[in-house]
Amino acid sequence: MTLSSKFRVREGDFLETVNGLIFDVKGLLHPPDRAIAYLRYLPDRRGTRRKADVRYRKVYSLKARTLLLAKRWPEYLHKDPVFHREVQAVPLSEVRQHYVPTERLEGLRHHSRRDGLEQQAVDLAETLVKETGISRAEVGVSGSILTDLHTPRSDIDLILYGTDASRKCHTKLKALRDARAGGLSPHETGDLRALYRQRELATAMAFKVFAKHERSKVLQGKFRGTHYFIRCVKEWSELQEAYGDKEYYPIRRASVRASIASADDSIFTPCSYQISNAEVTRGDANHVPTQITSFRGRFCEQARTGDRVVAEGLLERVVDQSGEQYRLVIGEAAQDRLMVV
Repeated sequence: MTLSSKFRVREGDFLETVNGLIFDVKGLLHPPDRAIAYLRYLPDRRGTRRKADVRYRKVYSLKARTLLLAKRWPEYLHKDPVFHREVQAVPLSEVRQHYVPTERLEGLRHHSRRDGLEQQAVDLAETLVKETGISRAEVGVSGSILTDLHTPRSDIDLILYGTDASRKCHTKLKALRDARAGGLSPHETGDLRALYRQRELATAMAFKVFAKHERSKVLQGKFRGTHYFIRCVKEWSELQEAYGDKEYYPIRRASVRASIASADDSIFTPCSYQISNAEVTRGDANHVPTQITSFRGRFCEQARTGDRVVAEGLLERVVDQSGEQYRLVIGEAAQDRLMVV
């Protein structure tokens, strides 16, 4: 997991900077000289996480991460000329270590002294490999286990690479969870209430609505009593867009009511939903989005093809050589939502 002279980063990777900050990479499109990534851990003598002789503190909310960087490390805030907004981003020249999910999982497989959480992560990955026939190279481990900053109460975060592997695992996970087999089970009501509070959703939706959405998701749940989240990421060869092919212009917050024309990419991070019959209920009625997208895993599997939904987020104008269209980006503010009605 050391840094090579040339490397590519994608969703689920982590980067450690020369001054010890650890960032998690977001999305699949990055400028040539830096990676769009969000601060996750920073050295702190009072931190509750430890690696070697260094203590770290985990930063949770996006707002807290941005404020911290603005105050102490403004060099990691970047005004991007393609996304036309300020993003958290790490210059590649500042990267000391590149944490790669597949490399970490392979290392754990051959490690003779795994702790309890590491063992569960390996076992869950091996269950998917055995049950679906995907290769070990198509699954990795992310999150706190990837950076070796996990605690006994941490979650299991796995990554699946490629459309084929992702769809195979999604189908098998649903079957195993429905049968409560292989150690897999859905979240219980108490788990969902904790998630509801953690995400501060009381003003965005009722708990009953939240619980209905979350119970239907198979990429999250419990494995032998430990919370898991599985992120599906497209392979490099499957990407149909390179950085700079399109430009994204934030406009304003908006709310829409629409039908889901296609939820084929709802299991991936970033996730997207193609929409039709959209009605702008807040914002400019002349700017009607044709897509809802999110870089947050919590909005994966949120709706299915044919569902009627309401959504609230940031409206963006998307421009390329063929013209322009609009999309609604959700997940950047606490009040953002996507709900089936």
